[in-house]
Amino acid sequence: MIDRGDIVKLEAKWVLGLVTPEAIPEIAQEALVEGSGSPTVLELAICKPDEKDAISKLFLRYLAESGAGSMSKQDALRHYAREISASILSDKITAYDGAKLLWRASINAGETGFHEIDPFIYAASEMEERPNDWDFFVTAIRVEARRWYST
Repeated sequence: MIDRGDIVKLEAKWVLGLVTPEAIPEIAQEALVEGSGSPTVLELAICKPDEKDAISKLFLRYLAESGAGSMSKQDALRHYAREISASILSDKITAYDGAKLLWRASINAGETGFHEIDPFIYAASEMEERPNDWDFFVTAIRVEARRWYST
């Protein structure tokens, strides 16, 4: 069964366009292997990746059945920033790669008035332009990741 935390992460990535309909059947198959008994998950698991419209409808139905499905792009960016921050702090990804992931998510979201993850974006963009200051920006990203992780 997909636990609540995983549903929130998956919904955030869906809202941000980081999980496509083509990827959902495989995720549903994994959920079945882990013991999900949801009929909707079963329907998703047997979908072919090219059945994008059906997958999208079924996935939105699954989110609603799970008490999710109404996440805004801004909330999705916040959830994703916490997830990426945890990955940075645990050294699963580098500070630079994490900041670039957040930069991409911000572009995908298209929320021009949303500036909460700008420190990550600024640091990543400056790292490219100022390689001599790389360590400074890595530290800045890790400090920002700690702030996000603790919220």
